[in-house]
Amino acid sequence: MENISTGLKWVIGIIVTILIIAAGVSIYLVINNYFIRAQEQTLAQTQMINQAEFNSYDNKDVSGQDVINAAMRYKGRPQFSILIKTGVNKTGFYAKNTYETYYEPAKAASGGNPASELDLGDKNSGADNFSVSAMLDQSSDQDNSKNCNVNTLSIFRATLHKDKNDEVRIIEFNQNPDHK
Repeated sequence: MENISTGLKWVIGIIVTILIIAAGVSIYLVINNYFIRAQEQTLAQTQMINQAEFNSYDNKDVSGQDVINAAMRYKGRPQFSILIKTGVNKTGFYAKNTYETYYEPAKAASGGNPASELDLGDKNSGADNFSVSAMLDQSSDQDNSKNCNVNTLSIFRATLHKDKNDEVRIIEFNQNPDHK
């Protein structure tokens, strides 16, 4: 009789242990789903906040002073370029940055379709690039063949170019032909 009682205690103990383990696993699975969802939402919000700094440039008209401010603000940002096209220099030039790397916007695909904003052109380290002081220099001894003057009162159209990870890599400023 004592063996049966001991055996029942062991069986009941094993069953209770299995129930506790099952309850723990089910609670873990439920909580894990909440953690995964919270992590995804946090990641999405972080990316949205990181990209919010570029909202003032997203297909907006900005002044030449804003172009100069952007050149100064983002000159130390890695893997980032600012392309400026003025009324005089329609091919454009880059604002000088710390890393000496300049990215070209993707070209239109064959057949006339516009290029996807998610594809960047080649990294171009030999591109014409000028410092902010050169952009503001109005002296007559400057080389006119590479005119890089930015009139602070001009109006520019800003366009963002993103890579495949939806990160902004290029801000392109095109001067409005009506405002030189």
